[in-house]
Amino acid sequence: MSGMRVGVMGGSGFARRTMVPALLRSGAGTLVAMASRSEATAAEWAEEFGCDGLEGYGKLLERTDIDVLYIPLPTGLHKEWCGRALAAGKHVLVEKSFVPSLAVAQILVDLARVNHLLVMENFHFSLHSQWARLSSFMESDEIGKVHLIRSTFGFPPFPLDNIRWKPELGGGALLDAGAYVAKVSQLLLGQGLEVTGASLQMDAATGVDRYGEAMFRNGRGQVAQVAFGFDYFYQCRLELLGTTGKMTSDRVFTAKPDYEPSLQLESPDGIRVERLPADDAYVHMWQRFAHILNSGEYRMEEEALLDQARLLEEIRRIAKKKDRL
Repeated sequence: MSGMRVGVMGGSGFARRTMVPALLRSGAGTLVAMASRSEATAAEWAEEFGCDGLEGYGKLLERTDIDVLYIPLPTGLHKEWCGRALAAGKHVLVEKSFVPSLAVAQILVDLARVNHLLVMENFHFSLHSQWARLSSFMESDEIGKVHLIRSTFGFPPFPLDNIRWKPELGGGALLDAGAYVAKVSQLLLGQGLEVTGASLQMDAATGVDRYGEAMFRNGRGQVAQVAFGFDYFYQCRLELLGTTGKMTSDRVFTAKPDYEPSLQLESPDGIRVERLPADDAYVHMWQRFAHILNSGEYRMEEEALLDQARLLEEIRRIAKKKDRL
């Protein structure tokens, strides 16, 4: 496939502000159509991006001039619409979290495998150029052997009408902010992590988890401690603690294209700040998706989807078990 022909399912603000402009900058494909529940929203997108505006998500599935669907819908709608997209023969780039449970993830991955389709979760942060530098500390001796990872992603509460507070749409801090800190732990410590502890603080008014924390361990004894939530002073941090030093990043998950990240290195010799170049992870996400699509090798992405779903499900299971004690 030389150039992706993309349809967007849903008029999310993030898609409109960030992912669609990044697609147009990336050179990886063209935007063919956007579908919304609202005819007015679809018309606005059509005028802004020069694409077709469709009323109703299902109309995208009928298009023979679309190869890839980008689905930024709430997690609670992914089972239906990712499933229908894959059944219609469309490759899928989906916003995190993929689905609320491992069982549903397995169903959708099996459907993708049968139809030889790519389905991929949009963890764009791992494609920012800073990630190569951050992950290099796991193998180098700059801070010695890394024993402990700490990661926090949290922000102040959203208005109560926000989809993140709606359980029927897959709301809650775990599937939103928690997905990031779980993913960063897997990327650094490997798949198959054991969840050794977890808790979730529920919001009585909405019935979703407001914040939480978890601890993971790999087979080499390395540990990740993570925290996430909707009731925080803004935090977007990664810390690596080694035998001879410590590394702290300042914006690991949400570095915009014009943002220059920095990291702080602490050692017995003092503190040093290292500034890193700005980069466009959103463009890299589209280019990466196109590269994997053209390669035809989808197994690693399927395994990543399933392991991420397993980890989030384990956090929820352990947290619920703890609450019953």
